[in-house]
Amino acid sequence: MEKKLSKRALLLKPSPIQELSHLAQRCNAINLAEGFPDFPAPPAIKDAAIAAIRADFNQYRHVQAICDYLAYTLKLTHGLDVDPKKNIAICCGQSEAFAAAILAVVDEGDEVLLLDPAYETYEACITMAGGTPVRFMLLLIHHVGL
Repeated sequence: MEKKLSKRALLLKPSPIQELSHLAQRCNAINLAEGFPDFPAPPAIKDAAIAAIRADFNQYRHVQAICDYLAYTLKLTHGLDVDPKKNIAICCGQSEAFAAAILAVVDEGDEVLLLDPAYETYEACITMAGGTPVRFMLLLIHHVGL
């Protein structure tokens, strides 16, 4: 089977962090660009993971309790009424959360304001969703007497 990437994916370039990681590999250098642990996970973490798997605590059904708790906390601390089944998504990290949000709201041809500087994956994510990133430069403003 021939490997095929979308036209959008072919336009993407490696992120600066990826480029630094590849350079570190080629030069046999210590990689400070990405968080690669160079030590084993602590035994307690491994034991907890094994216990969760043995207890079948590995299904998405457990996520709803987290969503319910977050909705409760938002109501308690900020007075917000949030539907935990419709308005909260649990993600593995900010990159996944950003991608899910962008894919949910950006249509082909939409222009998306992107604060600059921005996290390196944002532009690629907007492009993959069919949007056009429009950079908006943040300016440093000094306030005297604040």
